[in-house]
Amino acid sequence: MKVWSRLKTMNLSQLLKLAKVFIQRPQYINLTLKASRKAMTIASREYGKKHYGNNPANAFRHALWVTLIAQGVYRKKKDLAAAKNWAKKVTDLHEDIAVNKPLERAMDLHNNKIGLLYFDAIFDKNEQETVDFLKKITEKAQKIKKPEDTKNHPKEFVFIDD
Repeated sequence: MKVWSRLKTMNLSQLLKLAKVFIQRPQYINLTLKASRKAMTIASREYGKKHYGNNPANAFRHALWVTLIAQGVYRKKKDLAAAKNWAKKVTDLHEDIAVNKPLERAMDLHNNKIGLLYFDAIFDKNEQETVDFLKKITEKAQKIKKPEDTKNHPKEFVFIDD
């Protein structure tokens, strides 16, 4: 979805939350948008339209998204903690603004978290190395049935549907 199209679907409360975050770090707006587009492009290249479901391909996309955002900030600031904090803030905000069922929300937040967990191992990798690394993690994704099931998989991606 295009940025402007997505913004038009937001209510005032959602727009204010978004503005508040980006006003704090306007220098990260462009790199966040670029990382978001790149994550969608790569996920489509690797998995086709499958990544739009609640499956392992979706877990890959979420982890890739948070990783690409963090890599962009790291390249600009050379601070791992700042990079991870910004990526978490933006991806958590997306889950707060997006309307998802509790299980889908838990899955997305968990997969974002796992992407950041492994960020220290791939912060300086190129695109293909990052993709390859995350695809290996995706192969071990675990199916969940309840939001609290995410706690049983502290180092693995999770998914809902096959």
